[in-house]
Amino acid sequence: MPGQRAPKSDYDGRWKDVLDQYFEPFMGLLWPVIHADIDWSRRPRFLDKELQRLAGSAFRGRRHVDKLVELRLRNGAEVLLLVHVEVQGRADQDFGSRMFQYHYRLKDRYPDHEIQNLAVLTARTHGPRLLRHAYDNREGGLSFSFPVVNLGQWRTRWIELQALAASNPFAFVVMAQLEATVSQDGTRRLQSKTQLVRLLYERRYSRKDVQQLFQFIDGVLALPESLEPLFGEAVDRIEGEHDVAYVTSIERMAVKRGRQEGRQEGLQEGRQGAEATLRGLLQRKFGAVPDWADARIAQADGETLQRWTLGLLDADTVEAVFEA
Repeated sequence: MPGQRAPKSDYDGRWKDVLDQYFEPFMGLLWPVIHADIDWSRRPRFLDKELQRLAGSAFRGRRHVDKLVELRLRNGAEVLLLVHVEVQGRADQDFGSRMFQYHYRLKDRYPDHEIQNLAVLTARTHGPRLLRHAYDNREGGLSFSFPVVNLGQWRTRWIELQALAASNPFAFVVMAQLEATVSQDGTRRLQSKTQLVRLLYERRYSRKDVQQLFQFIDGVLALPESLEPLFGEAVDRIEGEHDVAYVTSIERMAVKRGRQEGRQEGLQEGRQGAEATLRGLLQRKFGAVPDWADARIAQADGETLQRWTLGLLDADTVEAVFEA
């Protein structure tokens, strides 16, 4: 129903998976200068277990994702990239200190490697592109800095992200995270999630890519249980338009179970919920609901209400919704 708060999203788990699957496009989108210096003919080697041993309790209890990746540069040098993603907000005042601890422990363990720290912050606000940590003692001091990407800065580049999504799958990751960060409202998430999935099919990615990116989108843009059936119907419709059946994941089966459970609820309660959902979506997208539209909603059966709700996601006017 409108105004429902979305459930807790699986941010860190999904980020861990997507970085493993799309590390090169991740670097290409967020760190293009560094990406250009890497020899991608040699596959990246992830050293996450080694990182866990070195890190100790430095980041214990934090909502974050850390990846340690061994790469070779085009000039033949070996480099270790430490990528830290703050998946639920901005860096706190101790962030620079913790990154410095990682850096010197890695340098001690891998003296022949270049060590590069990178950070991604998912907070909605803009922030610095370079974080600096200074350490002072009686004999002098040192300064440690590392580059930062604030995903909130991409909010104003949405059209560019949509265009980049044609060739860089990580653009979908950024768009999904931005939408998840902006709103916890279930109805807004339903609309955003459906639009992202539609764009994913329009970009004609392979079955494997669709399934992997769908899992990320589905995980970070979690919906209230009552809206899952609508999303399931939307996915069915999109796949029907493109004559494919790619999404067969556990998440899709959960959507179908939610749809079946919804049909078993009391008919009157279900219809009232469908009315409220449609009215709420109409108001959010077009403003006040016209009297004639309200009257049609009150007279429609449950199947018609659901058809109109799905049609609203693509409609440009109120009138177009009721033509579906």
